[in-house]
Amino acid sequence: MAIMAAWLLLASLLAAASAHEPDERAIAPDVGYRLTPAYLNGSAAERAGLDAEMAAIPGADPDAVELGHDLDGDGDADEIHIHLEVIEIQEQVFPGEYVTFWVFAPLGSPMGSPARLPSPTIRVEEGDVVYVTLHNTHYLPHTIHFHGMAQDNVMDGVPDMTQRAVAPGQQFTYRFVAKTPGTFWYHCHVQDHIHPLMGLAGMIIVEPNRPNNHFAHLVPGAGRIAPIAKATAEQYQGEYSLVYMDIDDRLNRIPAAYSDPREIERRMHRDYDSTQRKPNIFLLNGRSFPFTVRDTPILVKPDETTKLRILNVGGRTLALHTHGHHPTLTDLDGYPVPKAAQITRDTFAVAPAQRIDLALRTGSDGTYANGPGVWLMHDHTPEAASNKGINPGGDHTMIVYEGFMGPDGLPVHQAGQGALGAAHELHFDADYYAGKRPVFGTDIFHATQENYDKAAGPPAGGAFDYPRREQHAALPRLDLIDAEKHRVVADACAGPPRGFRRIEIKAGTRYARDGEVFGFEPREIHAGRCEEIEIVLDNSDEIRHDLMILGLNPVFALNVLGPNVASARFVTPDQDVTLMFHCHVATHEKVGMAGRLVVGRGGERVAQAAPAGEAPAAAPAAPAEAIYRGTGTVIAVLPRLDRLIVSHQEIKGFMPAMEMSYAVEPAGLLDGLHRGDRIEFSINGANATITAVTVIEPTR
Repeated sequence: MAIMAAWLLLASLLAAASAHEPDERAIAPDVGYRLTPAYLNGSAAERAGLDAEMAAIPGADPDAVELGHDLDGDGDADEIHIHLEVIEIQEQVFPGEYVTFWVFAPLGSPMGSPARLPSPTIRVEEGDVVYVTLHNTHYLPHTIHFHGMAQDNVMDGVPDMTQRAVAPGQQFTYRFVAKTPGTFWYHCHVQDHIHPLMGLAGMIIVEPNRPNNHFAHLVPGAGRIAPIAKATAEQYQGEYSLVYMDIDDRLNRIPAAYSDPREIERRMHRDYDSTQRKPNIFLLNGRSFPFTVRDTPILVKPDETTKLRILNVGGRTLALHTHGHHPTLTDLDGYPVPKAAQITRDTFAVAPAQRIDLALRTGSDGTYANGPGVWLMHDHTPEAASNKGINPGGDHTMIVYEGFMGPDGLPVHQAGQGALGAAHELHFDADYYAGKRPVFGTDIFHATQENYDKAAGPPAGGAFDYPRREQHAALPRLDLIDAEKHRVVADACAGPPRGFRRIEIKAGTRYARDGEVFGFEPREIHAGRCEEIEIVLDNSDEIRHDLMILGLNPVFALNVLGPNVASARFVTPDQDVTLMFHCHVATHEKVGMAGRLVVGRGGERVAQAAPAGEAPAAAPAAPAEAIYRGTGTVIAVLPRLDRLIVSHQEIKGFMPAMEMSYAVEPAGLLDGLHRGDRIEFSINGANATITAVTVIEPTR
């Protein structure tokens, strides 16, 4: 990220810039570097604060957030450079329902991405000079509009009006000075009736200026904000970003059902009629009940005030209702409401694109709050109380007082039934939301599950119709690793290489073919057995591409943030085999970036070398329920996604040594795991899902 160049470029400006307000025209676009003068010269407490600012985001590139100079000399960085890319993801929004989204995400690491729904919360300080570089890693054009922010016209992000849409493989840097503290948002403005509803939207918060004001500037998703910025902490004891969204899952099915980007474009932007959209999934911070209660409970203590920042990304007006509490409206669309105009009520209307800030007082005063416990908070429009028509669902969450959270991470039920996890066990069952389970159980009708839905004969008065839930066959799980594709089938030659070869591979949009977006050239490369190969990857795009050889042990992967060239070496197997290679960035293989490495005479992917004079044997498929065992170090625990990122040694017969994100079932296996733990784990080879974990060396 040209750290030293940025320092040299701005060294002459540092003295003047720290004493005066920044000249907006004099600051270069790429000013970020990791260690600011405030960090190098500050006290231990100040360095601790900066460490919080620069905290690693699991799965992100270290330079996803770059911190620059302290322009006003108050002990915190005032130049913030954020790098975002566009990633296609699939998330389980409620039990059994996997939905495809597009999201802005922090720039990913070579083998991963922190992408999730909603797009990340951006936090900056009043007066900060902010740069946001959009790396368009997606297969369609995109922009970013910073909605409500004070900015120059050329930074407004409207395609064909203030800028050209950022094409696949290109980047664009937006620049603005954060002038007004408040709650704002950002979203894609390309085909803006579709793209924000696909997930290309997130919250941006401008904090009031305070000395030594250190906080995380880029937070994947939304939810509880910690640490609180200094000005907020002067009035509030807690803070939440709450992003509400509604989707018509028929739209979201399109990019999951088709792989040809031309077909996706046609169906999403020309066939799909957004004027007839029918929202049937209602989300809070990317989840529906019951997951909302696990992921975004509003945790409070008595006699405190919590700040709720609320954004409506969807197409409906919310009727946001807090049971047992009457919050006060303090800010509207990023601007404070005059004290005399502030209203206190239990239901607030939030129109599409609108933001409201609420002060949620707690306690037992009978006016603002009615005492400790577990209180429902939800959109009171009837449809939003369901998951595709089945209640309870939608964007329900709960205000949970201290002492009312159970050991399972769910609130304690007040009806003498213990934890909500037990009371709502039915609602964590995918069959319930598939309409296969009775809403009230079977006991009250003295029936069994088997005879509950027995036909009762024709209706009195004759047949009649009513709206029925649409039924769709489940799409393939895109969040799972293609285990067979990654399975180890060939080991690098153990002896000294018998030759050397340098192979240049070009990567980028200019090498795509008909119906593709990205491509490699060449797409077939040849090497001898037991030969040392240097791959020179020339990435002509302004985004990241990589080249990963599938099935080779040890794994070979080369990541290049373009436009740039990088190289790395590996040794081919001592066998005739054909191995596939692809770009590991999400969707790039889908839209053209794949090829093959032919070693020797080539042949199918095989586990053993063929005897001399015989054709290679086909690679045996992994047994459907084969269980493999591995050892590794925890890189990140992602309970929100039921996933674990682990750097593991070779898993014999299954996966080479690498850092990889795996689904975990049951999700409770993640409880008590921490970054740095050494673990042993079992993994189901059929779906690459971890099924058992044992900590052998805890980190804490």
